[in-house]
Amino acid sequence: MTAHAPFLSAMPAGRGAVEAALDGIQMPREIRTERLILSPFEMHHLNGFAEFWADPDTTRFIGGPTDRAGALLRMARFSGLWRLYGFGTYALSDEHGRLHGYAGLWFPHDWAEPEIAYGLLPAARGKGIAQEAVRAIRSIAEAVGVPSLVSTIAPDNHGSRRVAGSVGATISHRHMIDLHEVDIWRYPMNPAEPEREPLMLDSRVMPLTITTERLRLRQWHPADFPRYAGMLATTRLAGVKRPAAALFEASRSFMGLAGTWHLRGYGLYAVEHDGRFIGSVGLGHPGDWPGPEIAYSLTTDARGQGFATEAVAAVRAVAAEQGLNRLVSFIDPANARSRALARRVGATADGTISLAGTQLEIWRHQPEGAADHARILELEPAL
Repeated sequence: MTAHAPFLSAMPAGRGAVEAALDGIQMPREIRTERLILSPFEMHHLNGFAEFWADPDTTRFIGGPTDRAGALLRMARFSGLWRLYGFGTYALSDEHGRLHGYAGLWFPHDWAEPEIAYGLLPAARGKGIAQEAVRAIRSIAEAVGVPSLVSTIAPDNHGSRRVAGSVGATISHRHMIDLHEVDIWRYPMNPAEPEREPLMLDSRVMPLTITTERLRLRQWHPADFPRYAGMLATTRLAGVKRPAAALFEASRSFMGLAGTWHLRGYGLYAVEHDGRFIGSVGLGHPGDWPGPEIAYSLTTDARGQGFATEAVAAVRAVAAEQGLNRLVSFIDPANARSRALARRVGATADGTISLAGTQLEIWRHQPEGAADHARILELEPAL
């Protein structure tokens, strides 16, 4: 029994076949309708998106309100889909740059097939904006070859029900998600044969890949998910008992890691050794963090071989060349392994900080401290 088996046991039936059918399909990065500009989220959308997530009425069917850091996390998840699959959720703006809400394709690993998700700020409701966006997305998704689309809607969410019905969706069946009843609305689809195009990336700060003596630090792929989920199961998800809850958390964390690259131009790399995913290393920057930190985690079967030291040293050296000379790592005082690694790459302890309710040590990295460990063979530059 592998570490990630509980996650895979909760994976919806047929998910693999749907993911295979979506391979290579790419939605346009921008869609223009009569009144709207649909484009992937950028950091300048955060104020409007935080306003959306602060409103209890707006968010009552999607988990309730959250703070600005929570809004950034959700924005990264939406952006992560673009990195992973070539489609995702759009910000809905007008020609003046005002954010009205979001709409687009949502496909976490606990979903059996992609859905059209949408939500509007209060001032944008009642004007047909959601129908305009959803109609355009459904039509283009059909044209590029998306085989099926649904929307998951609570029975008493009358506004969303009206939107889905106006675009031709009908109720397929009722379903239980996390102990809540929802209706699955299915859209009529007659997909065309897709044109296969490469996914365009837009990283701006750190290179897309770093190759060291033994490792390849690269962008995230959907195939990384099972081992990533297993890695989380041995760390912060260890207390999650229900496989479905663990899958929910791991899936959204996975998308957020990929999406952070789109929003910030840097993030955590997937670390590969001999073609196999063994962990994540890079620059992490949650919305409630004071700045980027060097973060790292390895699968249990990759520990004790110097991989983390090699990867962290490479990230630190490249970041220094990019002008990021004041990086830190925030480490739990009880995490002896991470503290030892920080020392090996030349970091020094410098006080503590309280983050997310936890007191952590601040370890400051020195550019010269990483040099002995960073044998970088090749970089794929940012685009």
